[in-house]
Amino acid sequence: MDQPPKLPVKAEKRRKLFLHKLSGLWVFLVDNAFFGANAITLFTGTPLICAAAFLTSGAGVFLIETLVNRDSARQAFNKALLAGVLSGIPSSIAGTIYGAWVLRMAGMSKKDIPVEEPPIDVQASTSQDDNNASH
Repeated sequence: MDQPPKLPVKAEKRRKLFLHKLSGLWVFLVDNAFFGANAITLFTGTPLICAAAFLTSGAGVFLIETLVNRDSARQAFNKALLAGVLSGIPSSIAGTIYGAWVLRMAGMSKKDIPVEEPPIDVQASTSQDDNNASH
């Protein structure tokens, strides 16, 4: 018997994300790094740390978006400005939520993170005969 011809499978086209997932990861890491440092200094350097987080996050996102995502300079600047403002807020909440949202929209989830298993502790057991023979 002849089988009926199979219909072609409809190819799903993935939408391009607003930010590249590396940009989301960058914002997430910068935000947590700078405000972890801010907490260590007991919030005495908040204005400097906010400015540094703004510049670092913005510059990183701009480079990622222009070099990796191939956006125009204007688009990359707008994305970098948004990322910088969110990272520069003196709390790690805004940048963390924004970075995590971008990563989630990129399809990354907790199950994609490799789990490190502890090394197997192998101990050699020696018999009584070996212990007695060496003495």
